[in-house]
Amino acid sequence: MEVDGADVELDLKELRGVLCQVKRPNVRSELQLIVNKLEAQRKTASEHEADLQELKSILEQAKRPKVKEELQQMYADVDADLKQAREREAKTDQAPSAKEPDSTQNEASSSAPGPADAPVKPKQAPAAAVAVEPEAKKTSQAPAPAPVPVVVKSAGPWTEITTFALELGGYNSSAVTVDVRLKGIENLPSENVQCQFTESSFDLKIVGLDGVNYRMLKNNLDKDIVPAESSVRVKKNHVIVSLAKVKGEYGYDSWTDLCSKRARKPADAKKKDKNPQDGIMDMMKDLYEDGDDNMKKIIGEAMYKAQRGEKYEPKADDMKMPSLDSDI
Repeated sequence: MEVDGADVELDLKELRGVLCQVKRPNVRSELQLIVNKLEAQRKTASEHEADLQELKSILEQAKRPKVKEELQQMYADVDADLKQAREREAKTDQAPSAKEPDSTQNEASSSAPGPADAPVKPKQAPAAAVAVEPEAKKTSQAPAPAPVPVVVKSAGPWTEITTFALELGGYNSSAVTVDVRLKGIENLPSENVQCQFTESSFDLKIVGLDGVNYRMLKNNLDKDIVPAESSVRVKKNHVIVSLAKVKGEYGYDSWTDLCSKRARKPADAKKKDKNPQDGIMDMMKDLYEDGDDNMKKIIGEAMYKAQRGEKYEPKADDMKMPSLDSDI
């Protein structure tokens, strides 16, 4: 394929400008290879011959098999560039000689006398040429292809997000807010920032921010959320995840942390109708786990006797409050 020197210069100018902006080493090395190939197209045949002579002398001195293999490959590439350079130079040398017969023919046709009506006929020839030009333009202006939608595949490896700001809100707050700070996040396309919600979890994925894929997965939330009302939005240097709280009979759920320290119950177990006595037993278990030794002793005896069907009567000493004057 014949390469125009002006096009090569424009390509090199644009590639060098892009190369100055690239930071990733792998991208820089790939772009540098393209620059080297274009620069090879600018060289003359004599320059390629000098490169081959130097490579040949280096190849004779090399001893390691791997080094010889790389030098031989480089020698073959330069040899191919030399052949292309010779072909280009041969074409440029033949171009003026091919145009000379046309000029002589034009001179002969202009000097030769023609009939009296000759001036009328040349006027019709340009008219025919002008009439054909719009058809050529119509055929060359083919309809542009439809744009292909970009599909972002959220595949790792992932860098876990561990630093974030958390706003649990008060008793009348309808949402829990998670604020993740990432510099330049607003420059990413919207499809590169995604978040999936379930009743007990959310999964935030950020693809291709400075060549890194980030993820924040929380699957044991402190309370249930409403997935349909939860959302994610991007601000300058921030990603805001809004978790919609569940509203109960007396208001929104009160959160103590983003994730629960205990394992959550299955969703099927929550849907079952609860026995009031089961709720009391659950409360007793919580008091037993969080209470002091005296509280554990009282609750333990009460639960033991309740299981045996006996009535528990706490002792007076167990029910006494500690004295404020006693030494701690």
